[in-house]
Amino acid sequence: MNDPDVESLTRILAPRLRVLAEVARTEHVTRAAEALHMPQPTLSRALARFQEELGMALVERTGRGIRLTRAGRLLLPHVERALDDLRQGVAELTGAEEGRVALTFLPTLGVEVVPVLLRGFRAEHPGVRFTLTQEAWADSLRRLASGGADLALTSPLPSGPGLISAVLHTQYLRLVVPEHHPLADQGPVYLAPIRDEFILLKPGRGVRHLTDRLSDQAGFTPRVAFEADDIATARGLVAAGLGVSVLPARPKGPLAGTVELRLRDGDATRPVGVVWPQEGSGGGYEPPAVALFRDYVRRVGPEVIPDLTG
Repeated sequence: MNDPDVESLTRILAPRLRVLAEVARTEHVTRAAEALHMPQPTLSRALARFQEELGMALVERTGRGIRLTRAGRLLLPHVERALDDLRQGVAELTGAEEGRVALTFLPTLGVEVVPVLLRGFRAEHPGVRFTLTQEAWADSLRRLASGGADLALTSPLPSGPGLISAVLHTQYLRLVVPEHHPLADQGPVYLAPIRDEFILLKPGRGVRHLTDRLSDQAGFTPRVAFEADDIATARGLVAAGLGVSVLPARPKGPLAGTVELRLRDGDATRPVGVVWPQEGSGGGYEPPAVALFRDYVRRVGPEVIPDLTG
């Protein structure tokens, strides 16, 4: 597909609205036709068909010119608003600096990471607007796969068909225990011997998916004390002595009252990254603003996320 400008696409999508608006502006059929780059007879026929289909006159002759009838004057503001809305929609489809990005992201990334990325990007591209959705890992990937979002900032990253991902940062998973726990002074541990109750995140959360995978690999089923909505809550409940948990290492060091132990089990990591639909899915079209923001996230994200995640 070529890249026609906004006005060209607007003329393609709404020729009759453009005819009426231009006739109202010039009050002259020939000048309106010239402004619209069409033969005068073509414009006259289009205007006649428009009035015939509506069943009312929109213009009337005044000597050598024309003017809108009362019906035309009543309709004109709605026509102009429709054209403005259409221009904005076309600009969002074709313009890198005026587009809209639908972004879905994890709750943990919404505290600091997403605001930092948006603030930096909008400083460079203030015309780009965002539709934001904060939701759990599984919901985020479903939204992206169904076309409800352009990009996802999430973890872990999907491995199935239809979606592409880029790792921005990899966190290590730790067994988080209360500071007076018998294992608190020990080195790396395996999950299988742990007999404590676990504070897990609810199903559908990315960290829960990783914890379940590690548990399956270790061949044991954790005894669940509580299922939390988010990482911060799970970490706080461990500090209160209500159980242990598998969580990403905290960038600023363990939360007071907790100790973080290295895991010997499998791939105890949590990749954080950006995900987008594979080319050819979602209609096969990616607005320029989406590509611009994705490139920015891939460039800046690795510097931002390690200091703010978790």
